[in-house]
Amino acid sequence: MIRGHHLYPSIEHYGCIVDLLGRVGRIEEAVEFVNKMPVTPDAVIWRSLLSASLVHGNLDVAEMAGQKAIELQPDDDGVYALLHNVYWAAGRSGDALKVRKMASQKVCKKPACTWVEINGIAHEFLAEDAASIRHWPVDIQSLVMQDTWQLNVEFSLL
Repeated sequence: MIRGHHLYPSIEHYGCIVDLLGRVGRIEEAVEFVNKMPVTPDAVIWRSLLSASLVHGNLDVAEMAGQKAIELQPDDDGVYALLHNVYWAAGRSGDALKVRKMASQKVCKKPACTWVEINGIAHEFLAEDAASIRHWPVDIQSLVMQDTWQLNVEFSLL
């Protein structure tokens, strides 16, 4: 990359390599790569390594990557969720509950949301805001009701 195109890799390039190594289960090689990178790993790289460690069952790397990610971004609720899942999958329910408690004390969970564009206007709906359904434009309400009715009819015909 440097010799052929005179391009120097950015943190994102290094992150892609870590992610690819992790996805194919080469966790130890990914850790070695992170330790030899000429740039300081960011929270995204540690979170990628944490996620791969969960998938491939590497508890030691998961704990280390989770700790590093929390140090860099203590308000990221996703890191706590991944670390909780790592402990739970390893049968360490006590540690999983500690992580969940730590997250509830340090992090305000971001509600899930979605956007729908109707006639050029974007409408946002939050998972925690059930009352927002009442504010849906009438045409969305009728489409939802029509689709629900159609599904009920099709299901009852089975």
